[in-house]
Amino acid sequence: MIQLLLPDHMQPQVLQSELLKLDPDLRIGIGLEEDPGTVEFAVIWNQPHGTLKTYPKLRVICVYGHGVDSVLLDTELPQGIPIIRLTDQTMAIWMSEYLLTAVLMHRRQMLTHISEPEMIPWGRTVRKPGNRIGILGLGYLGTHAARLFLKMGFEVLGWSRSPKKIKGVSSFNGSEGLDDLLSQSDFLISLLPLTSETENFLDLKTMKRLKKGAYLINVGRGKVLVEEDLIQAMNEGHLSGACLDVFRQEPLPANHPFRNHSKILITPHNSSNTPAESVAPQILENYKNMKKGHPLNNLVDLERGY
Repeated sequence: MIQLLLPDHMQPQVLQSELLKLDPDLRIGIGLEEDPGTVEFAVIWNQPHGTLKTYPKLRVICVYGHGVDSVLLDTELPQGIPIIRLTDQTMAIWMSEYLLTAVLMHRRQMLTHISEPEMIPWGRTVRKPGNRIGILGLGYLGTHAARLFLKMGFEVLGWSRSPKKIKGVSSFNGSEGLDDLLSQSDFLISLLPLTSETENFLDLKTMKRLKKGAYLINVGRGKVLVEEDLIQAMNEGHLSGACLDVFRQEPLPANHPFRNHSKILITPHNSSNTPAESVAPQILENYKNMKKGHPLNNLVDLERGY
């Protein structure tokens, strides 16, 4: 049996409907199952800690999204059960759209047109210099975004934990590679997952290694960024601004200093989403793989945390 442990805003009924379209014989529950002994495959997002240990026959945990840090924080997570995540082209397209929009809005000063419409003379084209995009995290989403920026004529640099080769992308890894990427980037995009190694990764020391006037975009995880350090880096004139979609506390408190900072564009963690109609086939495929004893797709490396 498949159990959908998803918050209401993720519309678990829609996912249930899409799965049943693919296989009407599936048994699919929503919320906490009255008979936990029947659950073999759990689709989850931000589940209450301790929930999964109540399913004695659980065989696979499927995270309904790309990031898995919220699941791994569960100190009562059953041991020895494989965890899988979703990698979906629609999710990647939406993320790439967001990132391109954020870069172009800053480059063409669109927010200035909104806040100060008379500041830029009529008929004058405003375009900030700088054509290098630095991407932290060259996984599925980062690779898709890199290819879109290449098509748009940007020079793309990428950094990852281990060496990666992507056609047209200048790839870096390790601490020396990070210095090279930061020092050359006009725009820095963070798609880093949250792990013990990436928490507080973007602190003042790191941000000051960027080119002066660089623009920061964070769509990975909020705890990767030291928020007070970002404000200092902008107030000191080292960074020209930031676009942030993820935060240490969500929803972002009404009195948070980011909300009134003129150089920060905030969005409500909506850079991408998990469209049920698009991801249902891969969820079903992994469910059938489990039933047949076949290898699972998109298996999470628990040591790396992603």
